[in-house]
Amino acid sequence: MEFMKYLKHFNQQLKSIRELKKLSQQDIGGFCLVDTSVVAAWESDKLDSRCYPTLDNVLDLCFKTGMTLDYFIQFPNQGDVKQLNLPNLAFSEETDLNESLRHLDEEIERLIPSDDEKELLKRYRESDDENKELILQLMAT
Repeated sequence: MEFMKYLKHFNQQLKSIRELKKLSQQDIGGFCLVDTSVVAAWESDKLDSRCYPTLDNVLDLCFKTGMTLDYFIQFPNQGDVKQLNLPNLAFSEETDLNESLRHLDEEIERLIPSDDEKELLKRYRESDDENKELILQLMAT
């Protein structure tokens, strides 16, 4: 994964901001929709048991903690220019940065579930297997 090379100190940064903002691993897991065991693996000091978040997870952390992206990731040193090489997210000299940010914001907003969608998901998860099957059948029609 190309993105992991930017996360050398992510485990330390996450632990630091979590302690500073008095957040639990469960809080972080809730922000990123992952299990607390995943958050513990993100924070692990042991390389063999450490795993890394996706870019979506890091963006969720930025939004939920109020931290900037460069707090969690290490940009390569290229003079005064900070450039993150991510597939499917590129800017050219002709691209208006504000337009790109507006588009990114629209995409993020589109992905955030509405209150009705959250309620449906909650009720689905609380249902027994028989009701889950009925719900899926209704959705297929």
